[in-house]
Amino acid sequence: MTKIEITDIKLQNFRSIKSSHISLKQDNILVGKNNIGKTSIIEAFDAFNSKISLSDFNIDLLIKLMECRNDVSNISADDSLGLTVKYEWEDLPIDYWHFLSDIQNSGETILNINFSIPKENYELLKKVSHVKELLDLFVKKVTIGSAKDFMNKTESILPSNYSLNKYLPHMQSNFSNVKKGEVIMFPIMAFRFVDRGKSGNQGATESQFSEKVSAMITKDEQVEALFDDLQGQIDTKVTPKMTTLQSDLKHFAYPSNPENPLKAILTIDEWFDNPKVRISQTFPKLSGFELPLNSQGLGYQNIYNIIARISASFTQMENLGLQNPILFVIEEPEAFTHPQLQHIFIQQISNFVQDQSQKLNIPYQLFIISHSPEMAVSAIELNFELIIGRQINNATSFINWNSLGDEEGIGRKKFKKLLLNYNAEMLFADKLIAYEGNAEKIIFSAIIRQNSPELLSEKIAFIPVGTSFRTYESVISDLNYEKVLLITDIDYKVTDQSWDINPKLQLSEPIITTNANLKYLFNSPEETLTTLDLTDLIQDSKTIGYIFKLRSLPTKYRQTTVEEENFMIVTQGWNKTYNFLPRTLESAMVTNTSENISLYENKGLVKSEEINKINSQAFELNDVENKLLKKGKADFALESLEIISTPDFSTPAYLLNGLKWLVD
Repeated sequence: MTKIEITDIKLQNFRSIKSSHISLKQDNILVGKNNIGKTSIIEAFDAFNSKISLSDFNIDLLIKLMECRNDVSNISADDSLGLTVKYEWEDLPIDYWHFLSDIQNSGETILNINFSIPKENYELLKKVSHVKELLDLFVKKVTIGSAKDFMNKTESILPSNYSLNKYLPHMQSNFSNVKKGEVIMFPIMAFRFVDRGKSGNQGATESQFSEKVSAMITKDEQVEALFDDLQGQIDTKVTPKMTTLQSDLKHFAYPSNPENPLKAILTIDEWFDNPKVRISQTFPKLSGFELPLNSQGLGYQNIYNIIARISASFTQMENLGLQNPILFVIEEPEAFTHPQLQHIFIQQISNFVQDQSQKLNIPYQLFIISHSPEMAVSAIELNFELIIGRQINNATSFINWNSLGDEEGIGRKKFKKLLLNYNAEMLFADKLIAYEGNAEKIIFSAIIRQNSPELLSEKIAFIPVGTSFRTYESVISDLNYEKVLLITDIDYKVTDQSWDINPKLQLSEPIITTNANLKYLFNSPEETLTTLDLTDLIQDSKTIGYIFKLRSLPTKYRQTTVEEENFMIVTQGWNKTYNFLPRTLESAMVTNTSENISLYENKGLVKSEEINKINSQAFELNDVENKLLKKGKADFALESLEIISTPDFSTPAYLLNGLKWLVD
């Protein structure tokens, strides 16, 4: 079977996309938030094949060119608008030999389209007074060849005004004007037919099947004979019963001609050309009763609309004798659908399209654009190529799931388990809060609502990392979050295994922690230590009540050369009221103030006999399970929700500091 498949797309300075390189397979899902430029990837094909407009250029590029008018030496080859598409193909028919560089059965073809300002136009650039004048200075260059051709710089140059319909997928909703040798893109705006509510979907869906039904029945001689017989019976038995209607029509004959009046004719023969079908739910025990499509939920109507349009497109291609490669682009199929139905759709749609294409020998690719976490999870589970759209400071980058993290994919495998079992919202969030365990997640959500409610209007995700943030660092870095906050416990010990720290910190032995998150952050990521000396950090914390550190997460996808401090780690600090260092979240929350202690005592969550020793032996409360809590940590977290919402509750400083940084 012929194969013509896009395997790579590179975009540079196109709209919000500064630079992105993504790989494709036969089945692909692109996910990301609204309005970050997901659809731009698909619209780039038509944009680069027609007349580029000023709005197609990245805003930062236009600003740079305007600023460089007086110093053109700062303009580089990257200051251009570009699209590169790579195809893999096999067994090309003669209509597609324009993809060939050498005569062979399989290979790759690269098409590169670039708009740049050549040096001979630099003098004109200096005279530009308005940004609109920039458009006239760009020159289009189109080159094509094999990967080897581009490596050896022997690729071919196509005329700048050459139609690229044979090289780039171009949008078609009707195939009557498609020529052999062209590459088709069939867009399906999944929600288009549901904007009129239930009443608009019945006819829209059913009409998509009319051509398919027509093709099926007109090929069958027995069906045609049956319809001929039916037409004769209608003419002899039904038509005479319409005398009243025929009489009424005579009054409207024009010109007045009683011998040859207008006549209502019941036809069956026209049904062959435009059959009418209805999509309904039937019930074996209720003969003659049915529920039409518009009685189903909008989600089901939406899915049936998608299926109907794909089916109708294959039928139209079959009737026209077309076997052009086709790229199906389905936008937001999750509209109105429950998460479970989204999973079912992704599970079924690939097989549905594949079966249709194999019957007609039509090469295809499937490209789904979505902002649903459920779609992302399904993509990973079902081996779709998952492409993730991320945006920082209005700059969009697109990242293949399989490119995230280190080459070995260790962090990606761990992160995958979190996505599938915990929270796929992590792929869409602007900011990330990493924490050790589930009790923390319960408490942090309540603390945010109480102290930083403005964060609730932002896209924030939570991720449990235990004490192994290092494992996930490369993936989290590549997902390019605006900010990442890691909240961890200090987990210290003195060498005699006691938690008794002299308030003056006059110790002969260091205060150490085995917490891997702290070891990772306060030392170089490559360095592995068994312990970390906290003595100096604790001394510093006595003035502000917490320990924190800022640093940047390096990523190969960051759209800026500036090293931004986008990562903070916070942990407990010195409790100045009771002169000790809380070791965990629970001891920090309870002992933060005397009011907090009273709140937890009244709730029956802490041991009063141990709390009463706080002025002399506060450090013993770090034995959370034996000396502090009456109940387990999970119960403590759940019961804390009510306490946190009271006006007397005081949040520990290290949590407030981390949230303030997130907000700022």
